[in-house]
Amino acid sequence: MAKQKTSFQGARYEQRAKRRKVNRILNTLIGFVFALILFFGWQLIFSNGNEREAANDSADVKKEETVEQEEIENKESVNVEFNDNAENGNKEEKEEVVEDENEEVTVIEGDPNSNIIQEIVNPSWQPIGTTQSEPHVTTFDKNSVDWKEMIDAISYATRLSPSEMIVWFIGNNGPNKAVATISTKDKKQHYKVYIEWVEQQGWKPTKVQQLRNRE
Repeated sequence: MAKQKTSFQGARYEQRAKRRKVNRILNTLIGFVFALILFFGWQLIFSNGNEREAANDSADVKKEETVEQEEIENKESVNVEFNDNAENGNKEEKEEVVEDENEEVTVIEGDPNSNIIQEIVNPSWQPIGTTQSEPHVTTFDKNSVDWKEMIDAISYATRLSPSEMIVWFIGNNGPNKAVATISTKDKKQHYKVYIEWVEQQGWKPTKVQQLRNRE
């Protein structure tokens, strides 16, 4: 009888041990599954958050690019309009100056028997400016500042650049006055240019004569 009781108790003990083992395994599996659920749930939430941030960042970048592009287009439009207005204004100013000059210019035809083809006087001529100080002393030295400024005044009156003319002569024509004889580089046109010194303002053309032959 004692042996049967001991055997029965041993069997119950084994069953309990098996149940505990099974429970441990189940609890472990449940914990593992729960951990997996938490892990993947967190990954899903975190991934959605990143996607939203990326989408928001992308939208912000597109907005900034759109605003910058609009600002650039507006600036270009303003610059084009400003340049067009400036060009139109410059054209109008140039046309007005030419018209004014043409209205004021006096052209006198020369005597057919003289060496003068025509004589031109333009009251709109202005002194060319100077770097020299007063009192001014006229100098006909080709290396002097005064000579260079006389050449500039002659160029201004004839509309020939210094490189387009041959200067044959520049000489005294009275107090603070000078006269020059020049030709175009091809020697087909000849001019006599009269200039005078304006105090603190430089040389000013007073008269241009177009000649038949060089004097």
